[in-house]
Amino acid sequence: MNQQMTAALLLFGLCLGSCSQFPPRRYFYVNQPLIWTEAQQYCRAHYTDLAMFENMDDINSLEAPFSYSFAWIGLWDDPNAWKSALGNGTNSWRWSATGETSKTGYKSWNPTNPDYYLGTETCVNLYYDGTWTDVDCSFLCTFICYNVTDQNVKQFFYISTKKNWSSAQTYCRKNYVDLAVIENQEENNKAQRMIPNWDMSWIGLYRVPWIWSGGNQGLFRRWTSSSPSNTGGTRHCVTENNLHNWNDENCNTPHVFICYQVVKKAALVKVTTVTDADLTDPDISAQLLQQLGAVLTSQGWTDFKVRWKNIAKKKDNNENIGH
Repeated sequence: MNQQMTAALLLFGLCLGSCSQFPPRRYFYVNQPLIWTEAQQYCRAHYTDLAMFENMDDINSLEAPFSYSFAWIGLWDDPNAWKSALGNGTNSWRWSATGETSKTGYKSWNPTNPDYYLGTETCVNLYYDGTWTDVDCSFLCTFICYNVTDQNVKQFFYISTKKNWSSAQTYCRKNYVDLAVIENQEENNKAQRMIPNWDMSWIGLYRVPWIWSGGNQGLFRRWTSSSPSNTGGTRHCVTENNLHNWNDENCNTPHVFICYQVVKKAALVKVTTVTDADLTDPDISAQLLQQLGAVLTSQGWTDFKVRWKNIAKKKDNNENIGH
């Protein structure tokens, strides 16, 4: 067993040095103005997807000259995942206490909310009339914390000190369970009755906007100084300009676009090991390949296959000469 594990660790060490940037991407400018969803369909049909950038190395690998004012990339903020419905997307509303989307789907939005006004409103207030509004998380507001009794009943606590959302979250987690989680009308009514007239208080609902077309979120951004702004409440897709900075745009505006293609490469790794195990045994071979596959997956490799390749030994130059 020790000899077999040694072989697996040798493979792991080799992977650490060569797999961190896999899979590499190639980018392609498509000089055909389309709306964002049409551009997405085109890229998926001819390449991998609309362009995704995770760091400056990706940006710097754009080889073709970029003479267009704006081109679609794969970043968007799908309104179906957060507008009106709570949704189940990566950019959907989540509760601070769990980091998960609503279990009941209960919501009490004000008729004009959520609207992601000015591209900044990603936290939620409970208004004194019982409706919810999305608000810039940096605003100073009163807030509501909660505890759970031994009988699994929620207790709400109105805190009159005004804090921004993250500071309110820290306070609630230190002194109670967390910012209020509200999953039905009864709980909403109970929390509402604590709020004085014309006041609004933080609850635990928040979201992280913007995801890539393939579903990844990532934190790398190249916004211009004026974006995102969500002007008119309709800017849910992203373009890149010729300086490689990003703007939010109306998804139904035709633009040229950038696709990416995952570059698939075959790698041959020669492994020398001293072991009593019979590597020609199909069971042992399969087990080692399974372990290697798990290591590659943990290092970010996708869409790959691993297999053994037998390499014939070179004959000794003196072998059989003169016999």
